[in-house]
Amino acid sequence: AAFLFVPAMAQAEFMTGNTLYRDMQSDVMDQMMALGYVLGAADAVINVTVCPPAGVKAGQVYDTIKNFLEANPSIRHYSADVIVKTRLEAVWPCKQQGRGRGT
Repeated sequence: AAFLFVPAMAQAEFMTGNTLYRDMQSDVMDQMMALGYVLGAADAVINVTVCPPAGVKAGQVYDTIKNFLEANPSIRHYSADVIVKTRLEAVWPCKQQGRGRGT
C-alpha cells in the first residue's frame, strides 16, 4: 500500500518561494536554514548553467534571491529551487561553449 504514494511524493516540492521568503524574514535560525537552502540549490547549478564571476560571496547569492523574491511576490508560489536556478541563470549565465559556427 505504501507504494501507492510514491508518485505523489516524487512530485512534491520541499519548499516554495513563499516559504523561503518567510524564512528569510524570520529569526536567525530560519535565516540560516534559508541560506543553506539557497546555497545548496545554487551549488547544484554552479558551473553547469550558472557561472558567477570569481569572488562572488555566499551573501551575494543569498541577497540576490532575497531581493528577487521581495520584488516579485507574484512568483513566490513556485518551487524555491526553480526560482533560485532561474534567477541565478539570469544574473550569471554561463557562456555557451561548442555552439555556433562549425563547433
